[in-house]
Amino acid sequence: MQISIPTSFMKMEGSYVASVVLTGLAVVFLALLLLIIVFKLFGLIFSRKPNPKKVKKAKAVKQEQEVKKSTPPATAAMVEDTTVVTPPESDDGISEEIIAVISAAIAAISASSGKKLKLLSVKASGNSRKLWAQAGLNDNTRPF
Repeated sequence: MQISIPTSFMKMEGSYVASVVLTGLAVVFLALLLLIIVFKLFGLIFSRKPNPKKVKKAKAVKQEQEVKKSTPPATAAMVEDTTVVTPPESDDGISEEIIAVISAAIAAISASSGKKLKLLSVKASGNSRKLWAQAGLNDNTRPF
């Protein structure tokens, strides 16, 4: 099989080839420059500064939250009222120490939020998978 090259390709001069290559490069770089300018303009248009009134309101809310955090959240009497003296019984084999830790965590959350929370029951999760199988499933289905 013989490939024939047209004679017009053989007669191309170096200046013609160079002008075609330089024109192609110029077009590509001008298009890239145009895209950069367009994206910069989009960035300027869509990143407008927020309204000063909204900024002042947000600062006021943030200051109020800081004041609430700096004040003591609750007294010891309030924590004693919300804690469960006798831990609930568990049929699932959960030890009393674990129930006590869960109760303490709920009491701490209750004291910091100002709401009265109470632990009613503790049950083991109904997950039938073994721990390593669950870890593999979590690893393989984690979002990117």
